[in-house]
Amino acid sequence: MAAALSRLLRALGDAVHGTGTLAMREAAADDAVRAPVGTSRRLTFVAADGGTGTTTTAAACARILASRRGGPVLALDAAGGASGLAVRCGAGELVELGTLTDDEPARTLAEASGRLPRAPHGLRVAGTSPWREPVSAWTGAVGAVGRFFEIVVTDAGRRTPGEAVPFAAASHAVAVVARTDAGSLGSAADLVLHLREQAPRTPVVLVAVGVGGPLPGGVAAAPWPIGPPHVVPHDHVAAASLATPVPQLAAPTVTALTDLAATLLTCARAHPGRAA
Repeated sequence: MAAALSRLLRALGDAVHGTGTLAMREAAADDAVRAPVGTSRRLTFVAADGGTGTTTTAAACARILASRRGGPVLALDAAGGASGLAVRCGAGELVELGTLTDDEPARTLAEASGRLPRAPHGLRVAGTSPWREPVSAWTGAVGAVGRFFEIVVTDAGRRTPGEAVPFAAASHAVAVVARTDAGSLGSAADLVLHLREQAPRTPVVLVAVGVGGPLPGGVAAAPWPIGPPHVVPHDHVAAASLATPVPQLAAPTVTALTDLAATLLTCARAHPGRAA
């Protein structure tokens, strides 16, 4: 009886104080998320297939970065769509990327921030067209306001290999997001290989998101020639609302997203030079 009670109290302590393997993973990822980055870094999310959860994943990573870092973070929507990045980030206003390049160039972070809607944790958001923004609109927005932010997180949406290359070449790290089925993962793996070949200076990682339900076994352990994917588990709370606050997500989901943000940021810090 005493042993059983001791195990129960230890389990409750783990739940309250965050000890255990999951908590250690979260702590290590949190350290990487909070570390300095130097010059502005651009993290871009691309989908090779539809319905992969790319926008939700990009928004969650942007919110984690904004909530845990002291420096400014910007989220840009170059994917379009009615339920875009701004909605998922919790921004109450909408500003298109094109409008940012029409104004006089911002001279300070305060001027740049003043032109952008504010989401929770000080995250700034732009890009709301109902169609996909061209790469030129994105690079224009990055040049006009993004250069003042420590980190720029972009949702590039579903792109062909040819469309994705300019985004990769102008980013410091790229996440190619797929569902967990074999077809979606195969398409994403092909896109990863293409981007690594055509934009060799930019680190590219594969992400598998459980958008439809529990993950099938063996996804992370499969012998992927490009390296194992970063797996983000299905979360029923996130599926129920487009703008679910990160603290309301299940602990494994938060850990996976924090680890993904940390991986991309670590890759971006190691980028051999400023993106094109």
